[in-house]
Amino acid sequence: MEYPLSRDERAAMTRYLSGIRKQLQDVSDLFTSRYGKNSGVAEIAVKTLVSATLLEHEFMLLEGDVESGAFVTREHNAVAANQRG
Repeated sequence: MEYPLSRDERAAMTRYLSGIRKQLQDVSDLFTSRYGKNSGVAEIAVKTLVSATLLEHEFMLLEGDVESGAFVTREHNAVAANQRG
């Protein structure tokens, strides 16, 4: 069975998603410290960070499934619940 992405593409996407998440963490931390955690801009920054984290996590799970040959559909709510607690 063919992979949806080449090995180089998978490696690049892994690096890109990790970098994006780290940058969004910095943005979220800055906005939270400057504007307060209850400000609209800080809340959006946190939500964006959570979305990027979920995307990175889902990609890692997908790639693990591709490498093992098991294609399992996962619910995003379950991933979100794991991230929160």
